[in-house]
Amino acid sequence: MTRLEKLQKIGLNSDETAKILIYSDQGLRYIKNTNGLNHQKEMDKFIDNVVSKPRKQINEFVAFVKDKYFAPEGVEVDNEDFIRRWNRAYDVLTVQKNSPVAVQK
Repeated sequence: MTRLEKLQKIGLNSDETAKILIYSDQGLRYIKNTNGLNHQKEMDKFIDNVVSKPRKQINEFVAFVKDKYFAPEGVEVDNEDFIRRWNRAYDVLTVQKNSPVAVQK
């Protein structure tokens, strides 16, 4: 099953799926410094991680990526802002609401 199919199988529409794929590709490529074959393996792992989350957490992650990760048209994002936006979305995906880490934020 492709990454696209995995995301659509959990109920994401084509716009949401595209944004999640772009988000994951950008972060893995530019923040995690993956390349070549390693990048493809990491993309698969990332998408598997997304689809393994509870539906509520997936919805919060998708909403964050759609509403806050991508800059509005015409707005330039510097490297620091890009990293901050990516990490904030990643936190929505990975941090459990009731964990001590989430409470501290």
